[in-house]
Amino acid sequence: MASRSEGIMPVTESDVNQNLPLHEDSSPEAVQISNLDDNGESIRPQAAMSVGRDADFYKMDHKKRGQAIIFVHDQFDDINLQPRTCAKHDTAITRHAFEHLSFEVKEHWNLKKRDFLATLHQVSSENHHNSDCLVVVFMSHGNVNNNKEFLCTQDFKVDTEELWKNFTADKCPSLAGKPKLFFIQACRGDNIDKGVKMKHTKALNVQVDCMHRKEDYVIPLHADMLMMWASYPGMFAFKSYQNDINGSVFIHFLSKVLIQDGRTCDLFTLLLRVTREVATRYESYTPQSNLLHQNKQTPYMVSTLMRKLVFPVWKS
Repeated sequence: MASRSEGIMPVTESDVNQNLPLHEDSSPEAVQISNLDDNGESIRPQAAMSVGRDADFYKMDHKKRGQAIIFVHDQFDDINLQPRTCAKHDTAITRHAFEHLSFEVKEHWNLKKRDFLATLHQVSSENHHNSDCLVVVFMSHGNVNNNKEFLCTQDFKVDTEELWKNFTADKCPSLAGKPKLFFIQACRGDNIDKGVKMKHTKALNVQVDCMHRKEDYVIPLHADMLMMWASYPGMFAFKSYQNDINGSVFIHFLSKVLIQDGRTCDLFTLLLRVTREVATRYESYTPQSNLLHQNKQTPYMVSTLMRKLVFPVWKS
């Protein structure tokens, strides 16, 4: 297995302090760590890029499509957290959707925080040179505390950004320049959305044309990532057993759209459709509770993807 850091070791604050003479000023303003080599050139981690700087599409014809890692939590040590009865169904349809797109699906059930973080670290340390991309799906409870979002493992809470912090281009160079997709089925707060009745909506079609060139170039560390949550920040995420939905609303429509059109449409088109389906076709039905009855939900997406992403039929 190739070394993840390619010989580049991070410099910690303790490392810096240990190398400072005791009589010199050790304040932050006095500490300067050079990021230049002897010739004055910037020192950066290096990674092979599979496409040119202005390529319009990600390269999706490697030897492997890549891994789809599913973290599922339905049982919790905290008695205040209810078991997630929809977990098995959600996992089954998610597995089906990503296997349909030729991913190697791996499930991890009810990991404790330590094992969850260790698994993420292990995946980021693997050699992904022969893979098109990576998918991580997390299903559990979640909430916000002091404006900081968290997710629940079996025993402890974890910051949401733990999902992707190991997969930046410097920490996982074999996935640099490749799409890394994170889907999160968890509440992001306790607020609810009653919605607004619309009489008319109008679609907006935007087209972008790019030139194609090949050359060496530098990308930001957090490039080529997409994070999609089941709900808007601070909002509740619903599950349903009405009509054809039999679990989490977001997972239902995500899996449905990926299975129906995942091999023919680009990812942004697919996820826009998921957002629209959740937002317009679902309304909570709990007549016994005025608070939870007839509420709406909309997924939320953040992306630093730089190209279009399609999942063609993969040939072994």
